Amino acid sequence: MKFRNSILLSALMAATALGGIANAQDGEKQYRFVMVSHIGSNDPNMGWLTKSMEEFEKKYPNVKTEYISTNNYSVQEHVRLLEQAISTQPDGIAVPIVSSDAFEGPLRKAIEAGIPVVAFNIPDGRPEGERIPYLTYVGGDEYLTGKKLGEYALEKAEAGEIPKPTHVVCASHDSAHQGLKARCAGMKDAMEKAGTKVDELFIGAEPATARNTLQSFLQANPDTNYIFTVAGWSSPWAWGVANEMKLEPDVDDKGMTVLTVDEGPVSIEGVRAGHVLATNSQGFWLQGYAPMEWLYWNKEFGYAPQSNILTGPVIINKDNADKWAELVRGVFGDKAYDEQNTW
Repeated sequence: MKFRNSILLSALMAATALGGIANAQDGEKQYRFVMVSHIGSNDPNMGWLTKSMEEFEKKYPNVKTEYISTNNYSVQEHVRLLEQAISTQPDGIAVPIVSSDAFEGPLRKAIEAGIPVVAFNIPDGRPEGERIPYLTYVGGDEYLTGKKLGEYALEKAEAGEIPKPTHVVCASHDSAHQGLKARCAGMKDAMEKAGTKVDELFIGAEPATARNTLQSFLQANPDTNYIFTVAGWSSPWAWGVANEMKLEPDVDDKGMTVLTVDEGPVSIEGVRAGHVLATNSQGFWLQGYAPMEWLYWNKEFGYAPQSNILTGPVIINKDNADKWAELVRGVFGDKAYDEQNTW
């Protein structure tokens, strides 16, 4: 982790210097880079990506960036948007590999046509010789996200601060999303080492359906005492269901324990309110900025990174949640932050 961050820090420092050169020179070649994302405006994490891309443009004024996404997400719609973006012949593309099978065809065509690709947020998890030949991956490790959160919960349970887990349900809103599956797999590996059963449950992204599905599961599995929501915005739904069932979901040494993900307002405020044990940061700001920079360096200098760049996970808990709230408010602004806090 320190090694990855030191590489990225050096890159960002160099970016500042190069940005100054870009501002000073006239007649530079113009570039257009496109991020085709799975994160729409209904997800607070979009703000990290778009704001960091705005900062990138300030330092590299000869580059125009575009952010493309949809609020009605499906893998099929994501592929359609990707193919549409490729048809415009951008100078570079950043994209999460939500489905290796679905994205392989369009991305290999783009790469063969000379369009460099950087994977962000979700990598192609296959071995080097089999995966899509993008330049590099910038993002967190979704498996480590689940594993580190599970290990943190076990540490707190061992200290007697929360109940020891007997049965964990990993509540996912997208059954085809490789990153969400990896989060569940990490949690499962951490918990099964402690002898705890883990189930993955598809709850969907519609609130009423998700609540009903989770409630049915909890009724059928009364030994479940941990809920891990793999999206921050679904954590209030999970807490609400458990609370309505009188399962005592606030963070203490009894009842249900809720964990979630990401550094969005709803996740951070869940921790601050004592509803959620912990969440994580995967370095979203860097996931917007760094892919654009690697694409620029590749186009300008032919540079291809020699390793992936991990930007997380970092655990957010009651000890550091106030600092994270201050940071996120600074990025989103008070109005957007409060609107996105759905507790």
